[in-house]
Parts: sequence; C-alpha cells; structure tokens
Amino acid sequence: MRGTAWISLNLGLLLALSRLGSAAEAHAKDAVVFVNSVPVLELKSGHDRQELDKRAASIARSLRFAGADDEVSVKTSGASAIVKVGTSTSIAVSDEEAQSHQVSATRLATKWADAIRDALNLPTLKFGDDSERLPTSSSKIASLVGSLAMDAVVTSSDDHVVTVKHIDGAIVLSALGVGDAQIVAESGNSQRRLNVSVRPYAAVLPQSLIVEVAGTPASASLVNDAVAGALRTRVTHIQGARAGFAAIHTEQLAEGKQASYDAWVRVRANESFDGVGTVHVTVRNVALPDVRDTALWYSNNPEDVTQTGNLFTSFLKPGESVRFLYHHINGASQPLIFRVEAVNTSETTARLALRPADSKPNQNPVAAGVSVARQFLSSLASNSSEVVSIPPHSTLPIAFRMLSPKDTTSGLCTLRLIDGPSELQIRTEALPPFDLSPEWYNATFTAAPWREAGVHAINSFDAGAYEPSDHIYPNPYKSEEIRYRVGDRFAVATIGQKPIAGVDHSRNLDGNYGVLYSFKAVLENPTSSSADVELLFESSAGYTAGLFLVDGELVQTPYLGPKGQSQVRKWRLGPGVTRTIDIETLPVSGGAYPATLTFRPALGDK
Repeated sequence: MRGTAWISLNLGLLLALSRLGSAAEAHAKDAVVFVNSVPVLELKSGHDRQELDKRAASIARSLRFAGADDEVSVKTSGASAIVKVGTSTSIAVSDEEAQSHQVSATRLATKWADAIRDALNLPTLKFGDDSERLPTSSSKIASLVGSLAMDAVVTSSDDHVVTVKHIDGAIVLSALGVGDAQIVAESGNSQRRLNVSVRPYAAVLPQSLIVEVAGTPASASLVNDAVAGALRTRVTHIQGARAGFAAIHTEQLAEGKQASYDAWVRVRANESFDGVGTVHVTVRNVALPDVRDTALWYSNNPEDVTQTGNLFTSFLKPGESVRFLYHHINGASQPLIFRVEAVNTSETTARLALRPADSKPNQNPVAAGVSVARQFLSSLASNSSEVVSIPPHSTLPIAFRMLSPKDTTSGLCTLRLIDGPSELQIRTEALPPFDLSPEWYNATFTAAPWREAGVHAINSFDAGAYEPSDHIYPNPYKSEEIRYRVGDRFAVATIGQKPIAGVDHSRNLDGNYGVLYSFKAVLENPTSSSADVELLFESSAGYTAGLFLVDGELVQTPYLGPKGQSQVRKWRLGPGVTRTIDIETLPVSGGAYPATLTFRPALGDK
C-alpha cells in the first residue's frame, strides 16, 4: 500500500510539473494583461486606476496556469459576456466595460478571447519578426514573446554593429555601426535568433549651403540654377547617393546682397535609408570688379576630331578673365565624349566665376554656333556668372557632351579666377565613350555640367602633364564707330575680316571667332523730313547667321547662304535728329566670315 501511494503521489507530481512547464506566463501592468509577453486585454471601466490595476493583476494570476490545450470560449448573458479559459478561469466583460471600449460586450469578449488563444499558442520564445533593418545611431524596441520571454537572456553577436538590452520585458536594439549581426534570446532549452542589418542614412539632414553668383543683378533663373546645382552636388551624403528636391521659387538678386531659401530634400542610395529633411541655402551675389577679358583661348585645332586625346590646354592666373571658345566636330566613326574641365592641382581652393554658353550636339555646325552666340550675348548684358569652388586636387567639368559621328560641340564661356592657386589648368579633351554614372549621364544634357556632376578628386589621367596651346589671342575685342547721314548712299563695317594676332604674333585668328565687336553707330538726319534707316547684315563669305545686341535687345537674322542679306533693325529719324545706337556682335562659330554690316536708306521691313 505504501508503495502504491508513493507511485500515485509521484505520478501526480509529474503531472503537475508537466502542467507547470506548459503553463503561460501572465502579468499585468497599467491595467493591461499580458500573456506570454503579448498584451491580450486592457481594462478601462472602473472608479480609479488602482482598482483597474488590481482587477488586471487578478486576471493575470488566473491565467498563469492556462495552456495551449485549454479551450478559450465566449459566453453571453444579456448585455454582458464571459471569456472562459479552460475549466477554472472566467473573465467577466460587463456592459460598462464594453461601453468604455465603444463596442458591444460580445464583440469585446470575442476580441479578448482571440488574443488570449493566440498568445497561449505561441512557442516558448519567438521574435516578432525574423529580421530587423535599422539606420545607424538609432534605437528600436523589438518584440520577443512566449512563455519564457520574460526570463530570456538576450545578447548580440557583434556589439560594434548593434547592442541589445532586455528592459522590463522590452528588447531594446541600439544600432551603432554599419554591418550585420544576430540577436540571440535564450531561456531554458529554448533559443531564438533575430537577424539585424544596420545601414547608414543616405544623408543626415538638415544641412546648410552657401552659393555664390555674380551679376548686376543676378537673374532669378541664374539664382535658381545655382541653388539647384548645389542641392544636387554639394549636399553631404554617402557615396552613390542622389538628391531630389522640391521646386524652389527664387528671385533676382542685386549685387552685394544675399537671399536664403529652404529646400525640402530627399537623398537616396542603394543599401541605405533615405535622408529626408531641409537644406538651408544662402545665395550671395558677390561684387566683382568690372574687368575685360585679357585673352581669347581658342580650341578648334583640329576642328574635325578623328581620335581621342588632348585638344587644348592653358593656365588661368588669379584675377585674370579669359574668353574660351571651343568648337569641334566628331569626325570619328564612333561616338566620342568631349570634355572641358578645370583642374586644380594645388593645395588651395580655387574660386572660379563661370559664364557658360554651350550648345547641345548638333549635326549643323552653324546651328550649334548660333545657339552659343545667343547664350553668350544674352548673359553679356547682365554680366552674370556663377561662382564655383574647386577644392585642392580636384576637377570641375565646364563642358561635357556625348557626340555621335558628325555631331558638333560648340561653346563660348567666360572664365575668371577670383582667388586661389597661382594657376588653374583649363583643358579640352576628346575621350572614348564609357559607361556613365547617372550624374555624368545627366551632365551630357546641360550647358552647366558642374551642376549635375559636381567636383571630383584628381585621378591619374587628370594629373597628366600637357603642353600649353599656341592658340591664345590677347585683347579679343574690336571697337568701331559708324556714321551714317540721311542722304548718303550707305555706311559699311565688316565682321571677321581683319584677324587679331596670337600672343606670339606667329599666327592670326582667321574669322575672329569669339571676338566681341562693339559698334557705336551715329545716325544723322540733317534733312527737313523724317527718314527711315535700316541696318543690313550680309553673309559675304558663305553660310551663317547674325546675332546682335542692339541697344541691349537680342536680334537674330535667318540663316543665310553666300551673299544672303537680312535686315537687322530699322529706325525712323525725325527732321534734324541725331541718334546713337550701341551694337554688339561676334562671328558665329561654324559660320563663314567675313560678313558685312551696312547702314542705308530703308528699302522695306525685315
């Protein structure tokens, strides 16, 4: 009998221990009942918080011996309901409690029952997700549930990537460095793993930028383009990131003044979190002394380029302003990349004032030249430039075009080294086609590629030595006064007929391409009647078009064949009137010169 009693006692103990091993973990906090670390119900109806907490603790105690095998059901009685868990636990859901949750008692009881059932059926340990992805320098609470979750020991496989703390039932992850790690939770014989990837933000925002322009005033479009370029290229971000931003409304900016703009920016990159926030941009219109271009740099030898290589190299000195013309045709059988770049090999940052005029690739060389002349003359009136900084041992793209066979690249920019190194190298190159990154690809479609590609560190190719070009032409200006009196037959001036000499006087610039002509036309009407006078442009040497600033207004003639003529402008002069007219023009790259300007009695409208 004693043996049988001992066996019965131990069987009962084993059953009790088995029951205990599969029992739920339940506790209450702030009137919320947790089963296996999952919140299953919240009490809201009561006289005070202490009463709610006491009732929640009582419910939690009744659930501690519940298990996955226990049936969870809902019984209704009038406006009330009861959640039954196994044979010993009943949780009453009063109509008052249901009203505090704004649902019926049956619906609230069903919700609680479903949550309890799900919690009881959890494994002993379980992370809420199989993996987590966190940005650096961030924290996150991860879910660890199950009957053994409260007592689990949690560790990280790499504390340099992510650390972990188990605080009051919460798993707190702190991301420290880029990499991958595992969070391991252990309790008893149970173990679970959570894979954690820590990645950087593509950019940390907000940031502030300073942009410089020059102009009297700087136009709203120049300010906008300079701000947009800075947002694309100067926001600090991880390698390979690209910034997108909302449109910004800018206004013209007077010389010596500054304006500020806040741009909403999103920066994206592979294997990173988006950087989202504000970039504060301050735009300054720096006052630059009015200086003339000391020389014309001429990159046109050869005009038809059949192979890759250097096409032009020269060196810009501090305080010096030059006019740089480039005009080349892809004469090869495959595409070529034409690049003009500034190369700063010094230890000092260079500040360069840039006034670009650059044509899209064009199969018509004259059309490319006309596009450039329009841009150049348009920016001449406002004396507007963008001021860019080139750090030590860095390069900046001034022009960057992908040319198909027979395409022409053409440009005429003003370059002024405000301050920095003792010299800044400027060169033109023909490069073989290569795979372009998105920013360089976008740069091929703009006259200002630095706003897309930004500055880059000098590589071994950029650091190569190049012989300076011989095609340097000092004082690229021509000035002339033209007088015409009503009653005379005509007054004539030519463009591109008398070439300017090179710096070494061993060569002349045939056609004077890139030379700025300024004519002061004095028109007199000594008669007693009104008279009409016209300015006529003639393409004396061949196919071209004329571009003019007439008293600051841009005028273009049609494309003209050899000896073709077109009226530029017509004026009516009253009796005894003398009128002075300022005209600026330049030979169009790709066109045939010389060309002729004639003042004469008006024969008809343009």
